[in-house]
Parts: sequence; structure tokens; C-alpha cells
Amino acid sequence: MQIGMSLTTSYGIERDPKTLMNGLTEQVKAMAEFGFASLSLGDHHVTRNNYFQVLPTMSHLSAYKGDMRLIPLFLLPFYNPILLAEQLAMLDVISGGKTTVINGLGHQPEAHDAFETPQRLRVSRFTETFEIMRLLWERDEASYSGRHYNFTDVSINPKPISQPLPMWIGANADPAVRRAARIADAWVISPGWTPDYIEERLRFYRGALEEFGRSDEVSELVVRRDLHLSQTREAAMNEAEVLYERGYRGFGEREMQKSLIVGDAATCIEALKRLGDMGATHILFRCALDEPEQAMQTIHVLGEHVIPRFRG
Repeated sequence: MQIGMSLTTSYGIERDPKTLMNGLTEQVKAMAEFGFASLSLGDHHVTRNNYFQVLPTMSHLSAYKGDMRLIPLFLLPFYNPILLAEQLAMLDVISGGKTTVINGLGHQPEAHDAFETPQRLRVSRFTETFEIMRLLWERDEASYSGRHYNFTDVSINPKPISQPLPMWIGANADPAVRRAARIADAWVISPGWTPDYIEERLRFYRGALEEFGRSDEVSELVVRRDLHLSQTREAAMNEAEVLYERGYRGFGEREMQKSLIVGDAATCIEALKRLGDMGATHILFRCALDEPEQAMQTIHVLGEHVIPRFRG
């Protein structure tokens, strides 16, 4: 099982962006030293808070990544597919062929309004963008005819070093999970889903893989989990008490108890073993307490006590 980290890039408008970027850089340096498998960043737009945009932030942090794989997430309906294909191919070159893309549909009405990309068309825009990027990475003088994009004899260079460049899909609803089974190299599972619910949804996903004749083709299963770790379970629970008081990212009471990982290294290892038994191959953690000192504490516990248990 590979263990990576999805770093928080959303902060209050009162925070100094340079200081925040310095903190992210130090976290990535520590992750590289501890042997994390991957670094992931999310995607969001037209925000009132500070939100570090994924591509420039990932490009900066790539200089400190060590052997980690870069896993940026993009909400495809907001992007021109030719431009994004060029940019991601270049990121793969920068990373030495160690880039994977998480592709999301997203739900952000104000961004759709600002970008003039009608929300009712987001599924078709997502699908065409996904198809076009793969096409342009594979061949020169490519042509495409779709609902939103039409072009003839288009080439982009450099091509990605990775051939093919892995394309994952984050999905929750049935149609989106089926889409992941049909075209993606892996399905990325929501951090809020409880283990019991994951097992239920995996039956649906694996049935779709079988339907599309891809059961032997797709070997990766990616699970996102949010967590806070300390040297003892008691310390972690005390530090995370604020999460239970004010709520956390829309998690209900059951999700707070069953999905959010709060405790020591042993707590985390136990949760990972269950996910591994389900077939998870790559875990993307996100720090539930994301202040730099708190995030670094969780990174240290993972690096010193958890990752060595799953290495090799």
C-alpha cells in the first residue's frame, strides 16, 4: 500500500500567502524525507479566501518532492482541454514521468457562472476534456469532433514521459462511478465515506468494471482519508476536540466517528489494514487540523511510525 498526502491549500484571506507557501514547502520537504509515495493538491476557483491554484503551486513544490509522485486534481469542466493537456504533459516532464491526474466533475455554481461554463453541461465537458487530453498525449496531428470542442490536425509537444499518463477519477454518484469504471485508471473514493459504505460501493464499482470488461485492466484503488495524529490517542483527541465541536467538512456524526482518523500511529495502522483488506492500493491523507505545526505533527507520526509498517 502506498501512502501519500493531499495538502490543504485553502486559507483565510487575512493570512500572508508567502508565509503559507513557505509552510507548504517545509511540509513537502519533510514528506520527501520520510518517504511518502505522493503529493496531491486540490482545485477550487473564484474564492474569497486564499486558495493556491493547483498547477503553479504543484510546479513550485515539485522542486522539493524527492521521489514522490505528483497527483494534482483538476475540475475538468473549467479547463480548455488542449491547454490543460499541454500543461500536464509539461508537469510530467518536470516530475521525471511521475505525474498522475485526479479528474473531478466538481460542483461550484459561482465558478460555472464566472467561467461561462453552464453547470448543466459539466458532464459532457468533463468527458470531452478527458478524451481530448488522452488523445493529444498519445499522437500528433490529432482530430476531434464533439459537442464542445472540434479541431483538426492538432499536436502538442513535449508529450508526457509517462505513456500512458495515469488518469484517475474522483466520483460519488452512480453515473460518475460507472464513468470511472469505464474510462479511468483508478477510482478515487471520498474521504467522508465510512468503511462499511465503501465496501457497499465497491460492489457496485467492481460490477461496473466487470460489465465494461476492465476487471483485469484496473489494479489501482485510491481512498482519501482525513486525519489528525499525535504520539498518543488521548493527545490527538484533545487536540482535535475543536473538530467535533464546530463540525468538519460536512461530516455527519457517523462519518466523524468512522471515517475521520484521530489518534496515534496504532489507530492509523488499524484503519489502513481494513482499507487494505478492501483492496485499497493508495491512500491519500489530508490533515484535518491544517495549521502548519499541526500538519507537520501528523506528517511526522505518519513518516516515523506508519509508513515503515507498509513499506515494501
